[in-house]
Amino acid sequence: MSDKALDKAVEIAKLIKDSKIIIIHVIPEIPTPIFLKEIRSPKTGIRLTFSEYMESLYEQMKSETKEKLDERKEKYSSKFGLDIEIYITVGKPTEKILEYSIDRKADLVVIGSTGVTGISKFFKGLGSVSRNVSEKVSCPVLIVR
Repeated sequence: MSDKALDKAVEIAKLIKDSKIIIIHVIPEIPTPIFLKEIRSPKTGIRLTFSEYMESLYEQMKSETKEKLDERKEKYSSKFGLDIEIYITVGKPTEKILEYSIDRKADLVVIGSTGVTGISKFFKGLGSVSRNVSEKVSCPVLIVR
């Protein structure tokens, strides 16, 4: 759905002179068990603290994500001459999207949605990132399905 959201954002940006698209990708934090102090690196075999291991894992995920997003950025930048920026971070997706949108004074958030299903509809705090963002951000939100 994020690809469809980007397509829609590009469609809108082409209509608005001097617009800028910021692609935000949030890598969700992986809960860390307290009892896990050290781990052996699967790549090097070296013993690392768990936090060092997680940091290297996040950096690897950021790097791989950046490569994929750079391809999309280049495709749309060269084809339509759009100003596109990429922002990749780690954390809770809703919180990071809201924080970035507020800091950058976004005019519009275009976000993909897969829809909330099952039990997550009934428990507060669970559910779709797009729904939570749309309820809390101060600018208009376009949810793309």
